[in-house]
Amino acid sequence: MTKVAVITGAAGGIGRAMLQRFQQQGYTVAGLDLPHACPAGDPRFLGCDITDEAQVRTVFEHVVATYGRIDVLVNNAGISAIGALMDHDVATYRHVMEVNYIGALLCTRAALPALTAAGGRIVVTSSVAGFAPVLGRPAYVGAKHAVTGLFTALRHELAPQGISVTMVHPTFVVGGMGEVDRAAGVERPVTGPEITPDDVARLVVQAVLDGRDLVLPGRTAKLAWWANRLSPRGYAWAMARRLRRTAPPTPRIASITRPVSEETTR
Repeated sequence: MTKVAVITGAAGGIGRAMLQRFQQQGYTVAGLDLPHACPAGDPRFLGCDITDEAQVRTVFEHVVATYGRIDVLVNNAGISAIGALMDHDVATYRHVMEVNYIGALLCTRAALPALTAAGGRIVVTSSVAGFAPVLGRPAYVGAKHAVTGLFTALRHELAPQGISVTMVHPTFVVGGMGEVDRAAGVERPVTGPEITPDDVARLVVQAVLDGRDLVLPGRTAKLAWWANRLSPRGYAWAMARRLRRTAPPTPRIASITRPVSEETTR
C-alpha cells in the first residue's frame, strides 16, 4: 500500500517543496494550510486552521477515511514576529505560540492512532531558534523552543508505540516566512548565507527514508548547533554581533494587522 505523508503549512515555500519531494519518493501527500492559502483546484491541499481543534479532527478523519493510513506527519506550519520584547502585544505572542506549538500538538494528537497503526514518523520543522537564542524575535524563539522541547520529550514517550520523531532546525531560508506583524523600521535580520526551501525539503525526506532523528539544514545551523553546546555564552555574543538591523526599532505595542499563511520558511 502507498505510504501517506501529511504536511502542514503546505502552501508555504518549504511545505510546497516537501509535497514535491515526498511525491517523488512515491508517497501520497495531503497538504494542510489555511483555506485562503490553498491553491484552487489542487486535490493535494486541504483547507484547515491548525489552531482549531474541531477543524483538525475533521481533516485528519478525512485523510484516514480517504487514504487509509498516515505514515508521516510533518508539523511544518509556523509564523514569526520580528521585533523586540515590547514591539508586539500579548495577542501577537499568543498567536505565534498557537500556530507553532498548539497547532503541532493538535495535529499530532489527531494523527496519533493512524501513526501508531503504521509505525509512523513525526517530523517537526523547528529552527535554529528552537535550540539557541536568536536576537530580535522573542515570540518566535519562545514558540520554537516550546515545540522543540515538547517533541524531544514525546520522542521517548511515543517510541514504545513504534512512532519516531525527527527534529529539523533550518537556518535562514530564502524569502523569509509568514509574520504576524513586523515592528516599524526593523528588517529581517540574518547571520549567514540563506538556504532554499528545497534544500530543507530534500534533507527532510532523506532523513525520513534513513530514519534519522535530527536534521540541521545549512552550514549556519550546524555551526550554531555545536557552538551553542560548546560555549553558550560565546555563541550568544557572536550571534548578537552578526545579526543585522537596518535601523533600531521604534518602541511600540503592535497588534495582529493582517492574516498570514501558515508558512514555514524560516
